[in-house]
Amino acid sequence: MVIQCVKATTYVANVLLGTEADVFRNDQEIFNTLCTILGVMAVVRILILVLSISLFGNIMQLRDSLERNRVVSVVDGDSFTTSDGRRIRLLGIDAPERGRCMHEVARNRLSEFVSGKRVRLTDVVTDDYGRILANVWVGELLVNKVMVREGLARFRGQKSQIANLMKDASVQAKTSLVGIYSPQCRNTTPQTDCVIKGNLRAGVKTYFLPHCANYHDVIVDEAYGDRWFCSEEEAKEEGFRKATKCN
Repeated sequence: MVIQCVKATTYVANVLLGTEADVFRNDQEIFNTLCTILGVMAVVRILILVLSISLFGNIMQLRDSLERNRVVSVVDGDSFTTSDGRRIRLLGIDAPERGRCMHEVARNRLSEFVSGKRVRLTDVVTDDYGRILANVWVGELLVNKVMVREGLARFRGQKSQIANLMKDASVQAKTSLVGIYSPQCRNTTPQTDCVIKGNLRAGVKTYFLPHCANYHDVIVDEAYGDRWFCSEEEAKEEGFRKATKCN
């Protein structure tokens, strides 16, 4: 190592000082200084190489992380699948299920926002069913909020850092009577001759006849499983039971 350093120092001395290295061989201090400089340069080169490799690795890791959040398919108005096979559900909201009022509209709208795009997920949690829930961003756009504001999903009141924003979006949709809150999906008075109200609440199916005490207060929300029936027999066939206040 010492011999190599001396040879390198001799070369540097010849090149930089334009004289014979033998003149300086007796000057140990100069050679030690030059050797130290060469050693530092070698260390700096190694550090630059290590940092370059680390930076390249970080860039690749970031690229892979972004790419795995690319949306490849939209399931419905509140869930989609990413390129790595994960199924993501929008945190704190509930869009109409297949076959219910506004389902297709909500699904198509979510698709407009996220299909083929790389999304950013925040406040990620896993529910009791193993589903991944998250607030979903496309750039600066919070998709959860827009879906609620446009009346294409309802806010379930779940606590999060953006709960107040979500509440405001929900109030705006209800006030504007858009989407699931429009007369197309939500009514208290029958639009046809079928006047029996079928309510689905917390998994319990109940129907109300016009003579029931609170009939006029009952809302039929067709976006979330409520239905109008033409006869009691029809309601019973669908698993609905007469409300206790109708007896």
